Order: sequence, then structure tokens, then C-alpha cells
Amino acid sequence: MDLKGKRALVTGGAVRIGRSVALALAARGCAIALHYGRSASEARGTADAVRALGVDCTLHAADLSRASAVQGLARQVLRHRLGCQVLVNSASVFPRVTLETAMPADFDLPWAVNLRAPALLTQAVGLALKRARRRGRIINITDVGGRLAWPGALPYSLSKAGLLQLTRLSAAALAPWVLVNSVSPGPMLMPPGAGKAREADSRRRSLLGRLGGADEIARSVVFVAESDFMTGSEVTVDGGRALA
Repeated sequence: MDLKGKRALVTGGAVRIGRSVALALAARGCAIALHYGRSASEARGTADAVRALGVDCTLHAADLSRASAVQGLARQVLRHRLGCQVLVNSASVFPRVTLETAMPADFDLPWAVNLRAPALLTQAVGLALKRARRRGRIINITDVGGRLAWPGALPYSLSKAGLLQLTRLSAAALAPWVLVNSVSPGPMLMPPGAGKAREADSRRRSLLGRLGGADEIARSVVFVAESDFMTGSEVTVDGGRALA
């Protein structure tokens, strides 16, 4: 699909991987609907960078842990004159909770943000495109943690495993109009407060001996968005982490 003149909703688009994805799509001529949660100042900065590439960028604040807010975000984006032909579910939370320490409430936020929000946005955007018989793309930012055993991040890994399954289910439901795929990062940007020991361990576990960058994920998202014969697939960008 030619991205020029299309419009993409990027959740969590203010910082880190989401920011790089928004800029990469904009560089291909795609207008951006930039979602953010609490990173208002960063979102404005990203929006300015997107507009500097010559495309439109609208800002959309929403708490993805609330179903009503997610549905409101979808309505707002779809009402725009350009609509929405590309959805990138990038927003995510990463609590470090183990089986031994998990409390019932620990499952709520990762399930709501990492899985329910993408499902509701896929439902709204995907079905709108299919009913209108218009071509579109949905790309979920999943994680190798959705397939590997990460005992230190139980609710997170469960939510990402669910997102992988959502990719397959929605690919089947929305074909042939909307192609749905996922991009799974491996060792990438360390979360705040991760520490040097954890960063060194991630480097060691990569076959390439280094961490990846957000731009590498963004390039993969562009590749998937422009492909016309991929759906229900997972593109793993992990430096060989799953093989180590």
C-alpha cells in the first residue's frame, strides 16, 4: 500500500518506539493521528517533528486503560476528513510482577492497555474500513516476551501473548480489505530505571551482542504497512534473542 496521502493512528506516539514509528510513517507521506497518555509536552514535540516532514499531525489524549476513552479516541480519529487507513498499536505498560508476587489488580492495567485497547481500536478502525470496502493496515507492536517465558513480567507477557493472538484473529476477520500483522521487538530501549546490569544481560542474550533501536522497529513497521501480501504474520526484530 502506498502510504502517501493516507492517515495513521499511532498509539503511544509521543516517545520511544511510538515516536520513531510516527516519524517513519510521516517520512513516507502519511498523515499522523498521534495518541498520547500523559506525555503532553513530548507529544507536542513529536507533532512538530512530524509536521516538519510536510504532513498533517493531530494530537489525541486518551487514557487507554478506560474502554470508553478508547472508543472515544476511535470515533475522534475516524471523524477526521482523511479518516484512518493505518493503525499502529504501540502504547504499552510493562509492570515487573512475578507469579509469586502477583495480586489480582496487577493484571488489570496490562490487560486493559496492552490487549483490550488494541482490540477495541482494531474493532473500530478495521470494521469501518471493511464495511466501506477500503484497504487498510493494522500493525500491533507485540514482543518476544509474548512467546518466551519471562517469569519476571507475568501480566505483561500474558497480555503480549494475547496481542499476538489478536493479530491472527483479526487478520482472519478483516481479510481481504485490512491486513493485520505484528512487529515483535526483542532487546530494545531499556525502560527507565532498568540499570546497567539488566542492560548488560540483554546485550549478552542477543546474538548480535547489542541492543536494538526504535528506528529499527519503525523501519519494520513501514515495511509491513507497505506490503500487499502479508497478513496474520509476526515480524520478529530481536537480534536473535529468541535463539540465544
